[in-house]
Amino acid sequence: MRNIRANGVWAVPAALAFLFFLAPASGPAQTREGSPELAALVPRLAAWSPSEAFRSYFPDDLFEYINGAAESYLSYDFRELLVVDLEKKGTEATLTLEIYDMGGPVNAFGIFGAERYPENKSVAIGELGYLEGESLNFLSGRFYVKMLAFGLGEVTEAVLGDVGAKVAGAVKAGGGLPALVLAFPKDNLVARSEKYIKKNFMGYEFLHDGYVAAYEAGGREIEGFFIEGRSEKEAEGMLAKLLDALAADKQLPEKIALGVHVRNRYGQHLYVGRVRNVVCGAMRVPDGLEAAGEALLRSLTVSLAEKRSPK
Repeated sequence: MRNIRANGVWAVPAALAFLFFLAPASGPAQTREGSPELAALVPRLAAWSPSEAFRSYFPDDLFEYINGAAESYLSYDFRELLVVDLEKKGTEATLTLEIYDMGGPVNAFGIFGAERYPENKSVAIGELGYLEGESLNFLSGRFYVKMLAFGLGEVTEAVLGDVGAKVAGAVKAGGGLPALVLAFPKDNLVARSEKYIKKNFMGYEFLHDGYVAAYEAGGREIEGFFIEGRSEKEAEGMLAKLLDALAADKQLPEKIALGVHVRNRYGQHLYVGRVRNVVCGAMRVPDGLEAAGEALLRSLTVSLAEKRSPK
């Protein structure tokens, strides 16, 4: 189970609690009120009631709930978390609902993609969703929603799906998936491998807003990527800095028809080019799959050229 929980008492201001449950008033006092918008996403559920008072977390105290994972959320500009802990009347079944406000759909996709694995079972809830054991996580607009159930037995998936659908249905505007996620060519794409890296893409602090996905090639996997600049000039500058950094590491760029090719000392190849305000390319291409790497660069370039600039 990759979901992370922390022990402790969960609290919510009474002004929020009455919106959706007759929650107990016990628990430590909060220094800040949670967002009514998050509270409005919590559905009324027959036969379920809160086992603890609700609690909101913010950037400065998120570590109290997910210590060890908080930094990952903060790197995607996390705003607020609402936690609801429920129990089913007359049983020992429990359900924890976590609603993360990530400030925007791209940030929400970033943390969603960081925690999703290609082997996870997809579910049609929100923009994207997946099941893993007794948990269901999904993306809806700027919200990343996580649910964890215990003691539901064979109806676990059905209950999680029903609750998730109600939460997703309460989100006013989903916004859809980021344009560059949809721009990845589908041929040989490894399903559910797309990710968004907000900062320090490829390990370079001057590269931001990177998107990456895995592709099957010759029985192995290589990666395609986009790096979105705020303007064509910025994208051009990021590409120049990348090539300078590689050259300084004795990885000398070689010009090719669609851009530049670089081979590192470990026998891996990088193919990179630019279309308007987006740097694109193929990386982690091993010796022997050079043709696949160059073909992927071509496909990415064509996909970008066929679409309007995302910005």
